[in-house]
Amino acid sequence: MKIFECSTIDIAPTISRLLKIPMVPSSGRPIPEVENYATEKGCKKAVIIVVDSLGYSLYRHFSPVMRNLTEFAEKGLLFKCKSQANITSPAIASIFTGYLPEEHKIYSTADIYSERAKDSENPKLKSIMEWAYKAGMKASVVIESEGAGSFRGRIKDFYGVPDSEDILDYDRQITEYSLLAIKEKPDILALHLRALDRFSHRAESWKEMKQAAKAVDENLGEIFQNVEKGTIFFICGDHAVHGGKKWLKDAGEEERENHKQNFVALIAGCI
Repeated sequence: MKIFECSTIDIAPTISRLLKIPMVPSSGRPIPEVENYATEKGCKKAVIIVVDSLGYSLYRHFSPVMRNLTEFAEKGLLFKCKSQANITSPAIASIFTGYLPEEHKIYSTADIYSERAKDSENPKLKSIMEWAYKAGMKASVVIESEGAGSFRGRIKDFYGVPDSEDILDYDRQITEYSLLAIKEKPDILALHLRALDRFSHRAESWKEMKQAAKAVDENLGEIFQNVEKGTIFFICGDHAVHGGKKWLKDAGEEERENHKQNFVALIAGCI
């Protein structure tokens, strides 16, 4: 299977090109391999799924147990994708906007509100979902409640899930709300699954981490089964897994280098 390379800031401009969503040109650039693939498949809608902590090496490690995602990747495109931040908020902001953290300046959820208070129309703060909504398209977001609230007045359909100690239940709720959103036939949907990240901080063994990987994969499989034909997915880690010393103690040189370079997995594929 051929492995391509890109950056997380390339996702938003790629979707902009594919779905013909007008947006101010960002720092990222459309990914030609995805453009060619999506054009051939006739993709007309898009889903972004951020899988927290899905580093490239972690994906390779768990690919045997994440069968839904692995089979999806085998039919689509797999990228070793450079993440622009090693914590969640700025990393996801770069995925959604196409800008580097030093450009969008979102380093925490609170920053979204404070930066918009300074300039509510700053194009570097606008997600691809907002650009789509502004163009008259249907956009949906399913994320943690505080982050979801930042979309109030900026898109119509957003769903927030309160943070929870039971992260498997939290991801399950994210998935259920995503399935509700899919029934409304959005042109673009974005959601964030967090179990791998939470387990990486708290788990002590690969067995526990495998439990999280399987749960994420089951949620992905259900989403795959419910979208309309002609939908392209961008399934992407936000940053390499935290707790590197714990999880990389038996890793090879290539895995360590991938982690050091903050490469994440990006799987692009069309249903």
